[in-house]
Amino acid sequence: MEFFWQVFEVHHVLVLFLGLFLGIVIGALPGLTPTMGVALMIPFTFTLGPTDGLILLGGIYCGSVFGGSIPAILFNVPGAPANVATTFDGYPMTQQGKSRKALELATISSVIGGLFGMFLLLFFAPVFADFSLRFGPTESFWIAIFGITVIAVISDGSVSKNLIGGCMGIALSFIGISTITGTARFTFGFDFLVGGLHMVAVLIGLFAFPQALRMIEELRYRFRSKNKQKSYNQARSSIRESFGDIFLTPKYVTIGSGLGAFIGMIPGAGGNIASLLAYNEAKRFSKKKASFGKGEKNGIIASESANNAMVGGSLIPLLTLGIPGSPTAAIFLGGLLIHGIWPGNNLFVDHADVAYTFLYSMIAAQVLLLILGLSLIKYMTKLTSIPVYFMAPVIIAFSIIGAYATQNNVIDIYTVVCIGLLMFFLQKYGFSPAPIALGFILGPIAEQGLLQGLQLGGARGSAFTYFFTGTWNIILYSLVLLTVVLAARQAISKSKMLQKLQFSPQGLTAKNGWVWLLVGGSILGSMYLMSQMSFEQNIFPLINAGFLFVLVMIEYGKRAFVNSDNKAPLQQQISWSLYLLIGFISIVSVLTTFIGYYLQVLLLMLTIPLFVYFKFKQEEPSLTIGKITFVSVSFTLILYIVFSLLLKVPI
Repeated sequence: MEFFWQVFEVHHVLVLFLGLFLGIVIGALPGLTPTMGVALMIPFTFTLGPTDGLILLGGIYCGSVFGGSIPAILFNVPGAPANVATTFDGYPMTQQGKSRKALELATISSVIGGLFGMFLLLFFAPVFADFSLRFGPTESFWIAIFGITVIAVISDGSVSKNLIGGCMGIALSFIGISTITGTARFTFGFDFLVGGLHMVAVLIGLFAFPQALRMIEELRYRFRSKNKQKSYNQARSSIRESFGDIFLTPKYVTIGSGLGAFIGMIPGAGGNIASLLAYNEAKRFSKKKASFGKGEKNGIIASESANNAMVGGSLIPLLTLGIPGSPTAAIFLGGLLIHGIWPGNNLFVDHADVAYTFLYSMIAAQVLLLILGLSLIKYMTKLTSIPVYFMAPVIIAFSIIGAYATQNNVIDIYTVVCIGLLMFFLQKYGFSPAPIALGFILGPIAEQGLLQGLQLGGARGSAFTYFFTGTWNIILYSLVLLTVVLAARQAISKSKMLQKLQFSPQGLTAKNGWVWLLVGGSILGSMYLMSQMSFEQNIFPLINAGFLFVLVMIEYGKRAFVNSDNKAPLQQQISWSLYLLIGFISIVSVLTTFIGYYLQVLLLMLTIPLFVYFKFKQEEPSLTIGKITFVSVSFTLILYIVFSLLLKVPI
């Protein structure tokens, strides 16, 4: 109790409040992840004592995971990788005028999940740490495969296209140095690809950058529609109702909190996997599966409670064993070590005052987060009233700086632009970014588990037996099989209308058919080239390419059916001026390293509103040259103060 009361000392409360507020701001800015937030703040803890330093870092960790839900809900842009699943139902609720409701649910479920994870950390850390060590390479492999098979059911649309996206994500994860062999592969002779594609840059390219391009593309429909603001009118909501939505059906917050804490304890997993798996399980156990992805509140509850419960779970192996449970926890380990604190069982003996004050402060942080989060909602929802022609360049600006500042690498900017453009066009043909993101995240875990499992199993006599025996292996691959069966069932139910379709071989020779054939041929050619690589380097890429070829042929076969769900979308007349604008934006983004970041921001902030001013002047009479200039210069100046003067990012 002595340590408990120390939390409420004035300086501890102020540090905790500051950490939470900074964390929410960092999480709300696309590209500034919890990992980056904690890393940026570690130097500021040098002058603080160990307790205050850890409280500050813990507050930033908790606040940033929650803060990432704000842009995910309001703009369909996940503020952090852990908030990808929140976009599935959060943004549709915003389009329905329920952004306030969505933010209330996200705040409350985040706090409940966070409290669950922190109480586990406080009372059961040694027990769960020992339990997490029982997960070897085969268990990690099956967890990753389970997550990848979840791709087929977490997203709407064609099951085969979702799985193709997952395979594409896995293929992107192969680029760079193999974690097993230590040699580079799939770099195509480019030295800058040796380091691989950074996860933050890929996620920004999949979600944030194409969302800004879609906003620009939709300008013509937005201004020519008489009801252009109808979908964003705020529906009334009360905090009491939101509490009732969560506590009257506790199934979803229980699923999210339990899975989040469990995944958090597994070293190297993280909130992105926790929230996606929790979302899938919530959908699996729901009686309203069809409503998921269309503004289902329980999807937000499950995903947000999971990624916040992961925070406490990831600190369990860190504090008791010195093994971080997430990338952010790994940075957190550095914060411990610089103060001379070594994690392990002795932590709670040699540094009991620091350890227990920190743990109690993390529980207090959840209560403070509830108050802070709910009080800010009124102001958060006003962000949706920002005109699209200002919001789009803001998202692009934060996407560029978020990708670059993670590791100060210009290649990450190129990654964002290239993947963003590719995703922008893929979405027009029914592909979703979520499966690609999940494949990219889980691919390395699956490959490492497979290769290590084969080596260990071979040493023990049988690799097959090693993968398919053991309690946890049986449970996990049973879940994989169950998910595959459900995915097949879902695909069959979606294709019942095939009875009404007519077989038409002409579809196989149409333009779309030839594209799929060309892709299939390219995959076969790549498999031939991969077969010449060493076994450790090519086994998993070959397996992935084989599945990808089968899925591409399935899509090709669908061309033979008239009126299938694979018609080329976007039948509207193409606006070449908008596409020229999108091309100009992409070129300016790529040239950031030559023209300078702040000039790039100023150009974007001027170009898009000026385009609207000259093309849609009658539809938007309030937009003036003076307003455009003032907003553009002010925003650029604010970015300069924040990133160059305060954070000192080497731009």
